[in-house]
Parts: sequence; structure tokens; C-alpha cells
Amino acid sequence: MAGRSLGDRQRSEYPVKALAGRAAEVLARCGLLTALEAADRGTDRVRVVAYHRVDEYDAEPDLDPGLISASPADFRDQMEAIAHHYTAISIEQLAAAHRGETPLPPRAVLLTFDDGYQDFEAQAWPILRELGLPAVLFVPTSFPDVAGPGFWWDRLHAALMRTDEPRLDDPIVGRIELEGHEARRGAHRILRTHAKSMPHAEAMAWLDGLIEGLAEVPSLHRVLGWDALRRLASEGLSVCSHGSIHALCTRLSKEDLSVDLVESKLRIEAELGAAAPPAVIAYPASASNSTVREAVREAGYEMAFGGRRGIDHMPLDDPFEIMRLPVHRYGTALFRAQLRPVVSGLGRVLIDGRERRRA
Repeated sequence: MAGRSLGDRQRSEYPVKALAGRAAEVLARCGLLTALEAADRGTDRVRVVAYHRVDEYDAEPDLDPGLISASPADFRDQMEAIAHHYTAISIEQLAAAHRGETPLPPRAVLLTFDDGYQDFEAQAWPILRELGLPAVLFVPTSFPDVAGPGFWWDRLHAALMRTDEPRLDDPIVGRIELEGHEARRGAHRILRTHAKSMPHAEAMAWLDGLIEGLAEVPSLHRVLGWDALRRLASEGLSVCSHGSIHALCTRLSKEDLSVDLVESKLRIEAELGAAAPPAVIAYPASASNSTVREAVREAGYEMAFGGRRGIDHMPLDDPFEIMRLPVHRYGTALFRAQLRPVVSGLGRVLIDGRERRRA
């Protein structure tokens, strides 16, 4: 894998996305994408775009590169496309439209970012401010300013890449070969998937032991602190909940889920004061069900962003399961194409369905 570019990796690892990207480029070159965007005058749809990290692929090798949604250059291209062809809205505008107080503008897009990584402030926010685009940052509220090892998926990635072990023998998942980069990325997918199937506390204890047995891993805490978050909020960013401890809501007991949701909401209100936006949440890892949605409602949230992929209509069918369009290192043409309703539906089946199984 050494020396291969991100584009090379994408073409070999994700052939469906590569094919879709080439088709989108053809549509962009012939002007069809621009024509479709210009003809879209409807105010009854909202496209919610979801990013995680914006950074160079190899900027921090210890961090899981699967969380990089776009390079800074691609992100700038995508945001320029939004500024030119769409209308970026704030979370306040979406909440007001949901309440029936004011309609959305044509071609409305809400830009969202999960996890609160420091590269949001360093890479994404300067571009958003330059272009005058509002955005929402979903932050797991127990992480800012609390010294710790970092997110478990980053620690797992670092341990797998740093270890000298040729294989992993674990009583829960069995034997996993670790010879070569591809095998280690495959091991990360297997272990991550299993961790997400376990109760949260049990999963964290299992992962701690597994990581410790593989390699020594430095602290990978990269979440923005409250001073930085308040500064960004004063500049127009909406800082919202991503839970408190970034536990999958479906892997917490009813009591622990209620505590997590309430603590996160209250922490944002206490830290941001008058700058606190409407009470909304993005489910960590997009995990939700009817029990979770009812708990979110009872905790006093107004809206929640879930795991279904697509474009929502207004009024929202379910304000506690708002659809989003995740960005997985798309080229600009494919990014624009995914904002079209028909293409976003195809993407749910042809692109994200397959890649989520591989992730």
C-alpha cells in the first residue's frame, strides 16, 4: 500500500463508488448536473450532508483514516458547489421550518459534522466562514477538556497498525491474521463491527484489553475544547449534541441512555449559554430505534438525525429520524449528484449499502 494515492486506494477498494464517480463526472461535463440544479425551485426538501473529518489522508497516521470524509481541497470544491448551486441553512432555520414558522429556501442544504475533531476548526471552518456557509458540529459532550485516550476506533486502528503481532487470537472473535496493511484494515472492520454489537460498557472493557495486548498507543484525544467550541459558536457555528460518551444509543440500558441524553443537553446549554442552538442530536454511529427515539423526545430534544440515507421532505415525516447524506471521500461531481433525490436513493442501495458492510 505504500506510495499509493488516496484516489488509487478508492478505485481499488470501492469500485462501485469509482464507477459512480465517473458517471457523475460525465453528467457534470455535459452540463446536465448544473441544469438539474438550476431547475430545482422546490422548497419542500432538505438535504442534510454529514461529514466526520476533513483532513489529508495521511495527516495523522494513528487516527482511523476511515473517518476522513474529504481532503481540504475536495472539501473546498464541495463547499463552493454548495455556495453556487444551493442554499446552506442553519439548524435554527430547519427548526423554524419544522415548526411551520417559515418555509425553507429553494435547494436547502444543512451541513453537519460529527465528533468534534480538531481538524474541523483547522480545515473545515475557515472554508465555511470564507464562503459564508452555516454549519452544525455534533460533539460528544464528555470529551472536551477531559484528558483521555481518545475515541476507541482511533485507538484500535493505531494498535493494529503499530503491533508486531502477525495475528490476533481473541476468545470472542477468534483468530485474525494481521500480515499486511489490508489484513489489518480488515481486522479493524471485524473488531469494530463486533464492538458495536455489544453492550457499551462490555465493548469498551473488551477493546481496552485487546488494544493493550496489541501495542502501546499514545493518547489520541483530538476533540475540541469548550473554549474553542464557544469561540466557534460566537462566529456562527451551531454546537449540538452527539450524546455524552459517544455510546451507541441502542447499546445502553434505558436508564443509562436517559442519563447520557440529559447530561449532554444540559452540558451544551451550560457551556454555551445564549449561544446554545435548538436542542438537537445526531445519534452516535447513527444507531437508533423506536425506544431510542422516544427517549430522545422525553429528554427534551426537538429533532434528531438518524442513520437513514436520503433527502427529507418538509414537514418532516419523523423529526427524530431525519435523513442525512454521508460523504465518503466523494469527488465533487459525485458529491453534487448525491444531492439530487433520484441519485441519493440509488446511492443508498449501490454505494452506501455495500460500503457500510465493508466499513
